[in-house]
Amino acid sequence: MKLGIAYYPEHEQSEQWDIDYSKLAAAGIRSVRIAEFAWAVLEPRDGQFEWEWLDASIERAASHGINVVLCTPTACPPVWLVEKHPDVLPVNKQGRVIGFGARQHRSYSSDNYVKYSLRIVEAMAERYGNHPNVVAWQLDNEFGGETKYDFSDPARIAFHRWLEERYGSIEKLNERWGTTFWSQRYERFDQVPLPAPIGADVNMWQHPSLELDFARFSSDSMVRFASLQAAALRPFIGSRPITTNAFMFCWGDNLNWPDLFADLDVVGMDIYSNKPHEIAFYADACRGVLGKPFWMMEYGTGTTELERDMNVVSERGCSRFYLFKMKPFPWGQEQGGGQPELVTLTGEPSRNYHVVQSYTAKHAHEPELTETRRAAVGVYYHFDSSWSYQLSVADRIAYPDYIVHNVYRHLFEAGLRTEVVYSGEQLDGLETLIIPLHQIYDATLEERLIAFVQAGGRLIVTSDLFRKNADNVYLREVPRLFAELLDWQENNFAGDVITEGTVMIRKHKSGKGETWLVHRNSTAEQWKDVLAGIMEYA
Repeated sequence: MKLGIAYYPEHEQSEQWDIDYSKLAAAGIRSVRIAEFAWAVLEPRDGQFEWEWLDASIERAASHGINVVLCTPTACPPVWLVEKHPDVLPVNKQGRVIGFGARQHRSYSSDNYVKYSLRIVEAMAERYGNHPNVVAWQLDNEFGGETKYDFSDPARIAFHRWLEERYGSIEKLNERWGTTFWSQRYERFDQVPLPAPIGADVNMWQHPSLELDFARFSSDSMVRFASLQAAALRPFIGSRPITTNAFMFCWGDNLNWPDLFADLDVVGMDIYSNKPHEIAFYADACRGVLGKPFWMMEYGTGTTELERDMNVVSERGCSRFYLFKMKPFPWGQEQGGGQPELVTLTGEPSRNYHVVQSYTAKHAHEPELTETRRAAVGVYYHFDSSWSYQLSVADRIAYPDYIVHNVYRHLFEAGLRTEVVYSGEQLDGLETLIIPLHQIYDATLEERLIAFVQAGGRLIVTSDLFRKNADNVYLREVPRLFAELLDWQENNFAGDVITEGTVMIRKHKSGKGETWLVHRNSTAEQWKDVLAGIMEYA
């Protein structure tokens, strides 16, 4: 695993760069990622680009044997763009404009934001696309981090267009959503509201189908923006890989990873955690998207267990590991030196500087990882089901926490290598598949699960499996999987007839395999007992 670090040359006087690069090189770090927040420095006024400082900092890095991952700076629109085109700003659920002063103050649906973003991306690509020391590109920074849902006018218009493309006619939307309930039928797509809080004296909430589709639309908006950036880069950068840095699901899994990385070359993410099982989960989740090695784009240098954590991600297929960051910030919202970075505010080596130096020396001659070995146990992660649960008022569940801490943790602590899978096409090679909280029905997945078990697989599902259709509407017919794999003859869903407190509802052999039905409300300790039963099998 090769180590890199986040560095901010725009924060320093140019004479400091050689000092900093020398310290990084002495620690064995041979890569920096730069410029993700530098839009206002690169384009201080509309159309006036200032490249000299970036030219020089890239060249100085090269002179110390340090290559560059160049980031597009689109997460921080400059104040002149906000003043010129106020529609670039997003609006929150309460109808308040998210103003200038932090970051991610941008509407992915604003034509002006997209236009100016692509202009600077293309300008950077033209200038640095063939630079021998720019070895890869990162798009933006943590898409959908601070602003997860946009309720602006551009978003409303784009959402109506998205609905029309999805349903074809307003009659079809009315039919599938069941808008006869409370007389919510629409005659035109532009009548459909955004799911902002209703604000009644008695707590009321928006239509569940509307909520789920708006979550899908919001993810699609970010995916579209990322794809446009990637398309703008490709003509200039040759075979250099493009990634981005997705973020932990516990801060909001509002961006569908398989969709996001479908047009990119390598999965990248940022993680801040002191829990080994959580770190391991995200490593497996990254590897599972494209089925190949991934990059950790940010990992906090303040951790007291850095060597342990580097080993955890390296064992799971991380080929490049970028620390965040070289120095503490003396200014801004992230100012402070309480958690020393690689060096302190005064430039002295921190505790982890020597950990990094030791690690790089030990692994200096190892080639970069190019392939990974597939595990036999899989855990299924389903974004639509997660959103359906997290948006629900009547039946809310923190889906990511349940997956990571109730289920995955026990596999990790038992030493079982695990795949995180996202679709039925990823089941090949698995012997055991665990699908918790997958309440959105998928006919194609159903067929693959039946075939998986009949061919000898072990399937573990929860009692809410396939309770709703893709429109977030409860099914009124039990899917045939239950009869095929569980010999479930009752004309009822399991969750409607079992008593609370039951953990293992049923085990049934079918073909060469076996299916276990577990109560959805099982606790972490109960899941530990359930999963103990697969250890010998796995």
